[in-house]
Amino acid sequence: MDNSIAYQIGEVLGALLVVAIVIGVLVLFIIALVKSIKTARKGWIITAAISGIPIAAFLVLFLIGMALNITRGGASSPIFGGSSGSVSDLLTASMTPVPGSAIGYQISYPMIDSWKKLDPSNGAFDPLYNFHDAYVGVIAEGIGVGTPQRICDLSQKNLTDKASQYSFTSPQPIQIDSHPWLTYDATATVSGVDLRYRFYVDADYTFQIISWTGPGAFDKVNPVFDRVAQSFKLPK
Repeated sequence: MDNSIAYQIGEVLGALLVVAIVIGVLVLFIIALVKSIKTARKGWIITAAISGIPIAAFLVLFLIGMALNITRGGASSPIFGGSSGSVSDLLTASMTPVPGSAIGYQISYPMIDSWKKLDPSNGAFDPLYNFHDAYVGVIAEGIGVGTPQRICDLSQKNLTDKASQYSFTSPQPIQIDSHPWLTYDATATVSGVDLRYRFYVDADYTFQIISWTGPGAFDKVNPVFDRVAQSFKLPK
């Protein structure tokens, strides 16, 4: 069984178990509360008090979780709008070419001043840019490996080596700069963070264009990923 499927089944079973426990404690609390009011017996009062503790704790955690989600949502919202641009702006703005430093390729970014060039600690990317929570990087090996499928397999292995959970869509053929490439999406948990990726891989020079963001933003920003990838120009 695929690791990601087993993990998802475990998550569902775990969630059902938690729900069953919460419902059971809630029912016990209600029965004990009603009995304690009607009979005023010490045993029912103690039972109601004890069963009410986990319910109160659950409500507190639930409210804290809601507050954190609201805070995170507000922090990540600039990718959809703001003074430095939105997704719709990135789909219509003029493109600025950026040359590769190791090999003579070229890739273009819309509203280049809104992107930040990063210096990856592992040095794999040439270059790596981010726009708020969206990232696009190029890995240029410069050595052909035979077929796009071969480099596709290598790119997937690189992700599975560092991800605790992962899944991939089936690679689809596309044309970039009149050359055959493959593209596929991936979902992975890396260092405890859930991410969604879109890969574009080429075999002639072993290029990988790797783009990623959070799961909630992926569907809105992946047209920008496609636009940047389609701007790629192979070395002449």
